[in-house]
Amino acid sequence: MPVPPWTVSSESVMLDLRIFRLRKLRAHSVLRPGHSSEFVVLDGPDWVNVIAVTDDRQVVFVEQYRHGSGSVTLEIPGGMVDEGETMVQAAIRELREETGYTGRSARLIGTVEPNPAIQSNRCGTVLIEGAQITHPQALDPNEEIDVSLHPLNGLDAMVRSGRITHSLVVAAFHHLHLVEAKAS
Repeated sequence: MPVPPWTVSSESVMLDLRIFRLRKLRAHSVLRPGHSSEFVVLDGPDWVNVIAVTDDRQVVFVEQYRHGSGSVTLEIPGGMVDEGETMVQAAIRELREETGYTGRSARLIGTVEPNPAIQSNRCGTVLIEGAQITHPQALDPNEEIDVSLHPLNGLDAMVRSGRITHSLVVAAFHHLHLVEAKAS
């Protein structure tokens, strides 16, 4: 039997921050009449990750300090999708701002829900091919980013070794594998 969605009877905003908004819901189970509970939902803008590949099959990476983990991480470029932007438009903008790279073509190759238990947003993966440096970096005031290139055929080893630990980056590479498998 398919699981039906719960019915929301009330909701309120608990906290509204620059990037996220925290909502509290009261929801009722359809399968178990009389059963209800409170839930917390973290609302935020959609995000995008960019797999930018050069003509010689190198992937553009960014390394930066992350306050959540308290560590420097190796990731692919990415960020928030601004209001009115598509994921592809956001990816092109984020790649150029963070790295100075632009590309010949860009396409959305997959989306994931980062944590559907508590978050309402999505994260898209955009593949940009023919990447090359065309501009200087245009970083936000709180961004300190080092740009590097790594061979496309070495991505799996970087995940296996723990060099890449960001879960959404790992998911992005899985979408890339699916695209490559479909092409072959």
